[in-house]
Amino acid sequence: MKDLQFGIDIAAPAARVWDCMFDPLAYRDWTRAFCEGSYFEGSWEAGRRLRFLDPRGFGMEAVVDESRPHQELSLRLVGEIRDGRPVADSALYREPARERYVFSAAPTGTHLAIHLQSWDDGFTEFLNTTWPQALQRLKALSESTH
Repeated sequence: MKDLQFGIDIAAPAARVWDCMFDPLAYRDWTRAFCEGSYFEGSWEAGRRLRFLDPRGFGMEAVVDESRPHQELSLRLVGEIRDGRPVADSALYREPARERYVFSAAPTGTHLAIHLQSWDDGFTEFLNTTWPQALQRLKALSESTH
């Protein structure tokens, strides 16, 4: 497993950053860095399942382990999806990847820290490039007055 961390200071209250991060429409906007047309299905509540998908039906399935609004959200990525269907032999069934989003006070608003623990499967460079881009877009959305 590989540990990755990303962070950004956003000049907005944690509630605004949380809402922009997890709102279905805003999510489609800031996650374009990963894949144009990305979206999710499901609920961000603890114990619930989520599916993160691209327009072709490829993506990941996750379970929300912890959801404390405006403070922290933890996910366990438990499977892959191809053509809209679970992949039976996914390595995530044996050892899930994890994501944790922590919202804390910063001098100008909110610090968002992203902690990823995932397979070192060749995506590390992609994630190191795209997460900072996605966070910049989330920052712009969160700081906008609209």
